[in-house]
Amino acid sequence: MADPGFDARRKAENQRGSGNIQGAVDTLLARLEEDPLDHRSRMLLANILIKDMDKADDGLRHLDAIIASDPDFDDARKALVTVLKKKKRYNDETSEHFDYLLRKYPNDPDLLHSYGIFCREQLLDFDKAEECFRKCVQLKPNSEMYRLSLASLLINDFRNYDEGRVHLEKANEINPGNPKTTAALKRLSKKKYSGNKGPRKGFLERFAH
Repeated sequence: MADPGFDARRKAENQRGSGNIQGAVDTLLARLEEDPLDHRSRMLLANILIKDMDKADDGLRHLDAIIASDPDFDDARKALVTVLKKKKRYNDETSEHFDYLLRKYPNDPDLLHSYGIFCREQLLDFDKAEECFRKCVQLKPNSEMYRLSLASLLINDFRNYDEGRVHLEKANEINPGNPKTTAALKRLSKKKYSGNKGPRKGFLERFAH
C-alpha cells in the first residue's frame, strides 16, 4: 500500500539534496494540507526551515504544533531544545522541555550532553554542567566529544588543570589524528608551567560542543 507521507518526504529529501530547497518546502506544505497530523513530514519541514532557510521561528512553530498535538512525540521536543538552548530569552521554556525529556531518558548521553551545554552556556550552572558531562563520559567513555566538553569545563571554569589534562589526553588517545586536541595539550602545558600563571581562561572554549 502506498504511503503518501513517505512519498512526500522522499520527494522533499531529493529536492533538498539537489538544492531545490523551496521545492522541498512546497512539497511538504502540500502534504500537510492533506494531513496536518503527518508529524514526520512536519518534522522534516521544520528541519529544512531551520537549517537550510535560516527561518528558525517558522521551524519552531511547526515543532510546537507537533508537541501541542502529540506531547509524547519526543523527537520534536528534542529538536526544539536544540534550537531554543542557544537563546537566553527561551531559558525557562528550554528548562521545562529538558526536565520533561530527562525524566524519560535519564541515561541518554546525547541528551545529557545537550543539557550540559545549556547549563554551562546559558544558565551558567557549572556544577550541573559538570554532572552532565561526567555522566556522559561514564556512559560513553570512548567518546572524544564528551571528553573534550568535560576537559573544557574543568580547565576554563573550575581551573582543574590536572584532571582536565587527563581527559584531553584520553581524547587524544581516542582520536590521535585530531590536531586541535594535540595543540590544546601543548598550550595547556605551556600556560600552566610557564611563570606559574596557569592557562588563560577560555583557551579551550573551541572544544565546548
